[in-house]
This record gives sequence, structure tokens and C-alpha cells, in this order.
Amino acid sequence: MPSAKEIKDNGIQMGEMNRILVEKIEELTLHMIRLDKENKILANQIKVLTK
Repeated sequence: MPSAKEIKDNGIQMGEMNRILVEKIEELTLHMIRLDKENKILANQIKVLTK
């Protein structure tokens, strides 16, 4: 991801920026799915321990 200074100095390639943004969205989506699974596991462990 280019910095604001790089964009100011060199401009921006919209196609490349869109590719980078889609890649980052995919990474964040996978990270959220992984965290959701982990959260469900931890919630179940808490239920078992508090019974």
C-alpha cells in the first residue's frame, strides 16, 4: 500500500490500487473468520467451565 507521500509525489495507478484494496479486504475477511471461529471455541469452553 503506497503511503500518502508516495501518492502525492508519484500519483496513483487506479487499477493497481483497486487490486491492493481487494487483496487487503480478502486478508481482513479471512482474519475475521478465523477470529470468529476462535471466539466460538472460547465461548464454548467458558460455558463448560462455568457449569
